[in-house]
Amino acid sequence: MGLFDRWRSLAGGAATVPGTTSPVRHPLAPVPDLDSDPALDAEVRAHLERLTAAAETDIDSMSPERFDAALTSRLVARDRLHATGLGFQYVMPFTEHVDEVLTLDLPLSVVTLPESRVVATRRHLWSLMEIARANLLEELQTADAERIRLGRPRHSVSAIVGDSPYTSSFARFLPEVIERWLPGADLSGGVVFAMPHRNALVLQPCSTPAEARAALELVPAHAAEMYADGAGPVTPHVYHWYHREITCLTEELPDGTLAVGSTPVLDAMLTRGRRRAG
Repeated sequence: MGLFDRWRSLAGGAATVPGTTSPVRHPLAPVPDLDSDPALDAEVRAHLERLTAAAETDIDSMSPERFDAALTSRLVARDRLHATGLGFQYVMPFTEHVDEVLTLDLPLSVVTLPESRVVATRRHLWSLMEIARANLLEELQTADAERIRLGRPRHSVSAIVGDSPYTSSFARFLPEVIERWLPGADLSGGVVFAMPHRNALVLQPCSTPAEARAALELVPAHAAEMYADGAGPVTPHVYHWYHREITCLTEELPDGTLAVGSTPVLDAMLTRGRRRAG
């Protein structure tokens, strides 16, 4: 992942996959890297380099007011971020495998700010992050994104997909996501969610045994598929949000697959369901 991120590609819909009856393992797909992809010919590379140079020139000429208006926080894969070697010691951990970084949301690009750019502002990091999060929340409230259902009519989960490169980052504000796209959903058992690529957020509120079962079976399956197929991959891992605390539900095994686990809250919900069924 370089400083320059190509602008607002549309998220493709995920194919429906059948549900299973128990947590399953999913392949961990390799992460595509546009900066080192031999399939990009010299002309395309040169075009991207010109766009990057233009974006950096644009940053240098920005007024403080314009800088603040463009400043937006974004959730990115921790390993991809630090693999750039550009220095991102200031980033804040969001959850396992994912960090929160500062970006500039420019008309033709999204520019990720490395350490040097943040230091050059001579401003306190917390004040910058506060502005960036407020702008991300505004993006959430105005983004042209839609909710789609993944799965079968009575065994499905939701995905929020849109052309905003910040769509997956809306996970930073899950209650607000639920309020906009799933109004009235019961959050008593939390939300199982995934951020497979920048244009998609897969999620399922859990208030019943059936919802918990669908979440643990379908969110990992669709997250793995969308992570492999989408532009701008974030992570195939799956998480449980509960009372503003986030637990990672997946673990990468030595063979490269992901094992899906649970939490005490979800386990208790599933146990109640089995007792009623028995």
